[in-house]
This record gives sequence, C-alpha cells and structure tokens, in this order.
Amino acid sequence: MSLIVECQLRAPDLPFGNVVDAVPDLTLELESMEQSHSGPLVLFIRATAPSFDGLRSGLEDSPFVEDYFLISEVESMRLYQLILTIRRPPLFDELLVRKRFPESVTIRADGLYVKQQFANHDEFATWRYFHRDMGISVQIDRLYESTSTDAELIGVSDKQREALLTAYEVGYFAVPQQASLDDIEAELDISRSALAERLHRAQAHLIEHFFYADLY
Repeated sequence: MSLIVECQLRAPDLPFGNVVDAVPDLTLELESMEQSHSGPLVLFIRATAPSFDGLRSGLEDSPFVEDYFLISEVESMRLYQLILTIRRPPLFDELLVRKRFPESVTIRADGLYVKQQFANHDEFATWRYFHRDMGISVQIDRLYESTSTDAELIGVSDKQREALLTAYEVGYFAVPQQASLDDIEAELDISRSALAERLHRAQAHLIEHFFYADLY
C-alpha cells in the first residue's frame, strides 16, 4: 500500500509568484515537465482564470521564464509551454528515479500545492530532504495510505472518471463517433473548458498508468 501526501511548498522565491500575483484568481497546474542534460527545464502549464489580463506581462517579467508559447485556448483555460531559465538542478537525476507519482502541482496566489504518491515513507523522506537541501520547506496538509483498487486508478479523480465513462456511454469514443462534446456537456451540466480539462487529465493519467508504469 502506497503513501499519499498533500502538502504546500514554501520558499522566499518560488517560481511564478509574480505571475499569480499579476492575474486575479489565476491557477497554474503543471501538466508535464521535460529536461535534457544540457538544456533548460521545459514545463507544460494549464492556466485557468476569469480573465488573463496581466498574464503575458507576468510571464515576460518572471525571472524564471526564458520564453513561452501559447499552445491552446478554450474559454477560461489556456495551455502554455514554458522554457525556464533554470538548468538541471543538483540531485535531479536521483529525484527522477525515486518511486513516486506526481498527481498534481498547483500554483495559486496563496501558495504552491503538491499532491504526490510515494511507494513508502522512505521515498517520501528522500523527496522531502531533496527540497530541504534546495531551501524549500514542505508543510504537510494531509498524509495517508492509498486505498486505491484496480477500479480506482491512481491519479484519476472521481470527476475525471465520470467524464470518461459518460463520454464512453454516449458514444464519444465510438468509431464512427456517435456523440460530440456538446452531448457530454449536456449530460454532466458543466462548461466546455471544465469538460476538456477532465478528459485531458484523465486520458493523460491512463496513458501514464498503463504505458509508463515501469518507469515509476
């Protein structure tokens, strides 16, 4: 049985603090991260907000962002690729091979929040020591053992599972396709942006679970 940790990371200069301060009610969620041995960190970030006024200037003024690209936009949600000024940090290789599954990383004006699954307490301790050595404190909000079963896949929330099952039941995944996103919206009574986010994140988690499980 694995360990689930929900916590807040704190440091004087955590990345993107100026960005979330510049845009009211902005939430940034980490979708994925890429890193080469010699190149910069590359993040894929999902941004949601009532209005994105100030986001562009916030990204341009951020000392952590070297360049950025808008990939997609749906109502109150945008997907960005960010090329960071940060190069490969110390102990990064060791951190990558630890037995952990990052379920979510969220940045808001009140802080940076992480939900992560670890193989055991020792793996969590190693992760925590890594952040301590980087000058980042870890404040634990919740720590509990996972009770996931095969029917409750790791990383897929109840709402994401509901969106996937509804899409399947109405024929969205059928060949030929028998339903549209509008049909799923009507069934769930949610916005297009919320539906797109749930389907996107759920499918990403399923791919990671079934095709990349041997990496964790």
